[in-house]
Amino acid sequence: MVTMWRVDEERTLIAELTEMALTQAAPDELAVFDETAEEYFADPQAAVSAVAKGQAVGFGLELAMITPAALSVGSVVMQALISIVSERTLTAGARTVSSQVRRLMRKEEPNPEITLTREQAGRVRQVALDQAAALGLPEAQALLLADSFVGAIWSTA
Repeated sequence: MVTMWRVDEERTLIAELTEMALTQAAPDELAVFDETAEEYFADPQAAVSAVAKGQAVGFGLELAMITPAALSVGSVVMQALISIVSERTLTAGARTVSSQVRRLMRKEEPNPEITLTREQAGRVRQVALDQAAALGLPEAQALLLADSFVGAIWSTA
């Protein structure tokens, strides 16, 4: 049986992955990423609802941000990655799901046995697009986020 995920560990991975994606999608928001992520994880629905309505985030910034939406997309992308990696973990044994996800996120040395296939990367991209659409993001933002998340975890090299 796959080790159960702790909430803090999953949130950490979601935040790390989202921060990597925002490096490409919205680098100007990285300066307030930690505060935005903290607010998002405290009440994801409220943070995403504010974005959907074009409102400022709750800690006083006077601009609408993509980061809460990106964290929501990152959450469903992480679930897809956990599913993909869990399948591999059951087959291969040894490594924990979190260490394999970290390797996908290039936090450790790349390993050809761990990289996503083209099909798996496409599945992750579609999950990201679906979540972005569900949040009502404009198509250009949805595509940028989806491509940024895939770029953070998949290399064609």
